[in-house]
Amino acid sequence: MKSRLWLNLVLLVGIAVLAAFAYFKPGIHKPRPSAILTTLQAADINSIKIERTGMPAVELARTGSGWQMTAPLKLRADQYLVKALLGSLHTDVSSSFPAIQTNLGKYGLDPPRLRLWLDTTEFDFGDTEPIHNNRYVKSGDTVLLTDSLLYYRSNHTPLWWASKRLLPEGAHVIGLQLPNTTLTLKNGKWQLAPANPAISSDAIQTLVDNWKNTQAIGTAKIGTGKSQGEVAIELAGNRQPLRFAILQDPDFLILARPDLGLEYELDSGQRPGLLELKSSNTSSTPANKPAKLPRHQPAGSPVH
Repeated sequence: MKSRLWLNLVLLVGIAVLAAFAYFKPGIHKPRPSAILTTLQAADINSIKIERTGMPAVELARTGSGWQMTAPLKLRADQYLVKALLGSLHTDVSSSFPAIQTNLGKYGLDPPRLRLWLDTTEFDFGDTEPIHNNRYVKSGDTVLLTDSLLYYRSNHTPLWWASKRLLPEGAHVIGLQLPNTTLTLKNGKWQLAPANPAISSDAIQTLVDNWKNTQAIGTAKIGTGKSQGEVAIELAGNRQPLRFAILQDPDFLILARPDLGLEYELDSGQRPGLLELKSSNTSSTPANKPAKLPRHQPAGSPVH
C-alpha cells in the first residue's frame, strides 16, 4: 500500500516538473519584437515634404477635405498615393548603426537620394546593400536598414502627386459643353442642344457620370499638343466653368487644364464615353477602363 502511495507521489512530482518545463521553457528565449522604421501614426501626420535632386520639392498638407498639394503647385493631391505612403511607415528594420563618425557617402546618404519629412521628422534615403537589397535610411543619428517600399512610394515626380480625378469629388454638374453638343440641367432634367430625340436620358446621365467618376492614368505639365476642341463644365457653386482643352495625341486622350498648367492622360478608348453622346441603338466604350501606362510614368517607380 505504501509503495503504491510513493509511486503516485513520484508520478505527481514528475507531472509537475514537466508542466513547469513546458510553461517556463528554460533555455528558450522569446524573440524581441521587430524594430520598425518609425512609431509615427498616419492619422497624426499633418504635413509631408519630399525633396529629390534636381526637382522642385513636393509639399502636401492635410485639410478638412483631404490632402492638398501646396508646392510646387496648389492642387488637390492624389489621396491614394498619400494613403499608400503613410501605410508604409511601420516597415521592419533588419539592422542599424550610428550615423555619427560614419562615411555617409559610402551608403548613398551624402547627399541622400531622397529626403522625406513627416511633420518635423526627417528620413534620408540612400543606396541599397547588395546582399538582401535593403535600403539605407538615416533618421536622426541612426542609419537603419529596411526594405525600399517607403522609398518607392515617395519617389514620384512632383505632378504625379496631383489628383487624377477630372472633377472634384462630390462635384454637382449642371452644365456640360462638348465640341458638338451642349447639355444644361434645368428643373432636374437635362436639356440637349441641338435637340436629338434619338439620345436617351440614360445616355446623357451616363456621360455626365463618366465625367464625375473618371480618373486619368497620369498627370503632367501641360504640353505643346495642338488643340482639337474644348470641353466646358459648369459645377454648382462655381462662378466660372472648368475648361479642358482636347489636345492632339496619337495614342492617348489628353485633356488639359490651362488654368492649372496641367494635362490629364487617359486611354484613347475613353474618348467615346467622355466626348460623344450615342443614340439608344449604339453602345459606347466605358470611360473608366484605362488600358495603357501613362506617358509620364516615373522611372523606377512601381504602379501602386
